[in-house]
Amino acid sequence: MFKNKSGRWFGIDSLFMALISVAVTPLIFGVLGIAAGMITVANGSQYLGMLGVISSAVLGFSGYYFAANLIA
Repeated sequence: MFKNKSGRWFGIDSLFMALISVAVTPLIFGVLGIAAGMITVANGSQYLGMLGVISSAVLGFSGYYFAANLIA
């Protein structure tokens, strides 16, 4: 039971970092979101962890792409 509860918090953090990575430093928050999602999967909450990993990767890449197009 303890593993699921701590995994759930890391999963929520992973999703939060994914949303932040679109607007603010996508490289840093995208990687942190992926790491938090992996910790969530390791703690036993596979669905929320994989959702965090995938959303952090996609939104981090999208944020990086948008920033590159705005600067150039």
